[in-house]
Amino acid sequence: MFSKIIFLISESFRGLYRTKVPALISSITIAISLIILSTAIFSYYNFIGLTKTIKSEFAIETFFNIDITYDDATNLYNRILLIDGIEQGEFVDKDKAAEIFEKYFNENVEEMLGENPLPMGANYIVSPNFRTPNQIKDIVIQIKRLNGVEDVLFQKDTVNKLNKIVEIILSISFIVGIFILCISIILVSNTITLIIYARKRTIEILQLLGATNSFIKFPFFIEGIIQGCFGSILSIFVLFILNSLQIYLMDSISNSHLVVPSIIIPMNIILGVLLGIIGSYRGLFNQLEDYS
Repeated sequence: MFSKIIFLISESFRGLYRTKVPALISSITIAISLIILSTAIFSYYNFIGLTKTIKSEFAIETFFNIDITYDDATNLYNRILLIDGIEQGEFVDKDKAAEIFEKYFNENVEEMLGENPLPMGANYIVSPNFRTPNQIKDIVIQIKRLNGVEDVLFQKDTVNKLNKIVEIILSISFIVGIFILCISIILVSNTITLIIYARKRTIEILQLLGATNSFIKFPFFIEGIIQGCFGSILSIFVLFILNSLQIYLMDSISNSHLVVPSIIIPMNIILGVLLGIIGSYRGLFNQLEDYS
């Protein structure tokens, strides 16, 4: 039994050596597809993190009626804090509003107009679980319904654009990934087909000697797995270099680092082996039946 396993494995390596150029091309294609998928996942993962950081800075700006008293304004501010989805807030009285006006317009409103006509209001930060456009819209509607609220503003267009960008990146990554994976499977199966043609005489001899189909097919599956493993190793090596490069570049620009998802390495290994097996099966299914 052990001698049979040694024979089958050695046959697999001999088959790959006879068709080393196509086998190398299919392994490189597997590596390229895995690199593209890994890069897409890496980019998507970090872009999601970036959008969460950006959204965390979004504030709902609330303006109270101009004639509301200070006590009523503080009570209204506290009522809004109790709305689901509001994480924290900052009360803006008339003095604070004047400071903000002077900061942005470089003018003192009281010196300009002789009085401070700016309304009181508040800025609220939305909780992380409520930062989709529809959820923020619902919060805004609840705030607008309260007596004493004059107007409510939030960065709706920015939130919508960020969500659309995330959806586009995910869709493009999925389509490109599927396309590259299909090409990898086709190239592996074509390599197995070439190996079968190269070993046509050997297959016929083995069948005449009474070898089972499983015995004949086994080396081809091993060859596909080897191609997949080599592609996985190559992709992980390239990704390691790319990651080291981005860390070096990020260090020279800022102290922040992009995050590498923990799924990248196991995904490369598993997908590489699966691509090799699927490609081998496709090649065997299309060609080896002729020798049955």
